[in-house]
Amino acid sequence: MNSSKASLYSENRGIQEAGYMNYLHKYLSVNANDKVLDFGCGTGELVYRLSKEANFAIGFDISKEMIGHARQKHVDTNVSYEIADISNCLETYPHWKGDFSKIVSVEALHWVKHKRQAFQNIYDCLREGGECFLLYSGPTNQFRGHDVDELPYYLKNHTKWKHHLERYKNRFYNELTLEENMQLLKLVGFDGVKGDLHTPCEEMEIFNVDELRRYVSSLVDQIEYVPEQYRSEILQDATEWCFKNFPVNNQGNKYFRRDAVVLRAKKN
Repeated sequence: MNSSKASLYSENRGIQEAGYMNYLHKYLSVNANDKVLDFGCGTGELVYRLSKEANFAIGFDISKEMIGHARQKHVDTNVSYEIADISNCLETYPHWKGDFSKIVSVEALHWVKHKRQAFQNIYDCLREGGECFLLYSGPTNQFRGHDVDELPYYLKNHTKWKHHLERYKNRFYNELTLEENMQLLKLVGFDGVKGDLHTPCEEMEIFNVDELRRYVSSLVDQIEYVPEQYRSEILQDATEWCFKNFPVNNQGNKYFRRDAVVLRAKKN
């Protein structure tokens, strides 16, 4: 991901942010005594916001472009941003072990293939009595998923694009059920594991095709596999497919089908 892509992601986070802020406020309380770690912080908006309530906050992400954007745009004395991999962050920063009272990870763990190792790292980074709040995609996601009625399948099998996307691999790991995710948390040592499966996007409104196009451009990484001269065309095809296939909610608004796994757990 380049710096312009990171900026685009940051500018078009509205739909994604609307899908998690209600749950975060409901399930996670941060106070002035807390030291917070954000696993997979992206461009830093959330951890920067949490730093206003905490004693100190650290956000990390595997993308140096995302971290570069965060360091440039979200600066304060009690927040820092680091480059690390969720799967082995304690190898890079061993002093993080047992150092945090609250850990959050929002819209990141569906990129991690080996969930148990990620959960183990979250557990190990927490202090005794520390809590975590985790939110990521469940088995249904029209933007990112693997099913035949989801966008990646459509693009991969489109006669116009399948040749360009032969090398594309969908590294979106959202196959585990809520119960399977909860069981993994218990296996690494967490107590008081609670979980819910939500459909946050049903209450959202996609106002028009232009808004949807901007959102698609920030999320659909297949575009980067297509030669430059065709990227606007594949973006248009993806946007039209979404607008045509996204359902309509009870308020008459377009939304995309998506499960959100929401987990809370404590280290005793």
